[in-house]
Amino acid sequence: MGVIGVVNFGGQYNHLIKRRLEDLGFQAKFINPNEPVQVLSRELNCLIISGGSWNIPADIPKLGNAPQYALEFPGPILGICLGHQLIAYEFGGILGNKTPEFGGVRIRIDNEDTILRGIGAEFTAWESHNISVDKEPNGFTVLAHSDLVRVQAMANPRIGRYSVQFHPEVKHTEFGDIILRNFAELCS
Repeated sequence: MGVIGVVNFGGQYNHLIKRRLEDLGFQAKFINPNEPVQVLSRELNCLIISGGSWNIPADIPKLGNAPQYALEFPGPILGICLGHQLIAYEFGGILGNKTPEFGGVRIRIDNEDTILRGIGAEFTAWESHNISVDKEPNGFTVLAHSDLVRVQAMANPRIGRYSVQFHPEVKHTEFGDIILRNFAELCS
């Protein structure tokens, strides 16, 4: 079983991600966002980049080396919320702020791919964002959408990048444990 690094920006959601992974039987550890990518590459099999109350691209300087992780870390990465936006931005996607979502949002699956495998056609997820991904980067597939946001989840398995706008780590998200397990199984 691989070690999953959770980039720790200090938010409560970061702690929930680590706890959920451990509850599912996976080994997880917090990573300081200023660690060099070369160090992480030796110690970890994959990464999760979540975030906090920052906005992409304006607050990228506050994210330490996380933008470099998105581009250069050799293992799989799961971006959650801010991490989703960061991955999209770093790979050339288009972000917008016309469709904020807060609370329970109905998500419709367009393509189960790897991380949404075994969930079904739709589910309710917990959202907390002002910025959203309006257009996925080249090479990425849209996995899910909501009424207001076209790119709720996306993936590029060829380069091991997966991301979701919602928070699978909170209990308010249906099937959140399945999503985290599906990603964690890529780390072994």
